[in-house]
Parts: sequence; structure tokens; C-alpha cells
Amino acid sequence: MNVLQEVENYINEYNQLIDEDLEIDSIRIEFSKQYKKEHLEQLGKWNKLQKNSNILYKLKNRLQDDEVTSVMRLEKYNIYYYNTNNDKPKYRKATMIIFGLKQYHKDPPPKHIVNEIVSLLNDITNIDLCLDMKQKPNLEALSRYFTLKQYVEPKSKKPTDTYYINDTNILMIDKITIYNKALKNSLDGILWRVEALIQIPNIKYLALPLQEFKEVIDIAKGK
Repeated sequence: MNVLQEVENYINEYNQLIDEDLEIDSIRIEFSKQYKKEHLEQLGKWNKLQKNSNILYKLKNRLQDDEVTSVMRLEKYNIYYYNTNNDKPKYRKATMIIFGLKQYHKDPPPKHIVNEIVSLLNDITNIDLCLDMKQKPNLEALSRYFTLKQYVEPKSKKPTDTYYINDTNILMIDKITIYNKALKNSLDGILWRVEALIQIPNIKYLALPLQEFKEVIDIAKGK
């Protein structure tokens, strides 16, 4: 059993306890390429993304421009790792990102490849844990407890159906994102997602952020 399976088992047990359906959508792993790159290349063909690619633009928006040196993608899957220069002159550090694990409009990355990567790197730095709701979250109630920042399209200056809680004041939860999942992925009906970026220094400490996230979800549901 790798660390991802341990985390998934922990979350599944918690779901049964609280009668919810929390699921992992993204995984990030910081690693050293020194002893791993050769093994990663055996999983398939890694392609270097062009400078004008959308994922590279998003990464550079979230990080320092000069921190990301290049991004590699595994075939056509939502599996990437980006190289950084924050350990120069060694240039050994990289971060693996696997996302789209909980989707409705297309297939997620193959489970066996995800498990192979996690087993190889033998760690998980953080996850995006999500809950999908068939109702719009109670933003007014959430704003009584947190500062909600609505995302505005840079070019059109139009407000969107995406909101961020950047300062959660919750240990191990760095950020919470709330967005219209149906609109984003052109799905029928109403579907909103509440997603927490959770740090995993140790699986034994997951109980705290899971309980805190459940309380955020209860507020979003108007409980």
C-alpha cells in the first residue's frame, strides 16, 4: 500500500463517519530528480510544454516567474512535473502535479499510473480535497467567517463564479476555492465545488483539517 492509498483509506473512513463524499482531485509531490527521473521516464513519453501553453501560464501565475524553468507532461494525461531553479546550481528539485482525479466531462489520469508515480516518489506534499454540491454554496454565511475574494477575469474585468478563501486560519489548510463546476466544465444542471488545499506533513494529522473542512462545508450548506 502506497501513501496515496493510505490517505484515500483515511478519507473514505471519515466519509462513512460524517456521511459525506469528500474526494481527492489533485496531488502534488515535491521531489528530487537525482534518483527518480530515469524511473519516471519508463512510465511513458514526457513532453516539454511550449512557453505559450496554458498550464505553464497558470504555474507562472502562482509561482515566481523565475522559479519555474520548464514543465514536462506525461503523454496526454493531466500529469505534469515542473522544474525549478530555487536550488541552483544543482537544479535537482521538481514538483509533480496530478490533477483532474474527480471529473465528469472526461476520464481522469489512469489509476495505475498515478499509483506507480506515488509509489516511486514515496510521498505526497499536498492534495486538493473536494466536495461537489447540487446547490449554490451559501456565500453570505461563509463571508461571516472568512474573507471571500471573488475572481475577476483580467481581460474582461467581469466577476466570475469562483471565490477564494486565501486566509483560512486553519492549520494544514492553505486555501479554499469555491466555484461553479457545471459552468466550468459545461455540465448540465447545478453543480458547485468546494475545494481545500491541504498540506500533508504526516497522515496521522489529517483528522484536524478534515474536521475543519467539514465545518466549512456545513456553513456552505447553510447548516
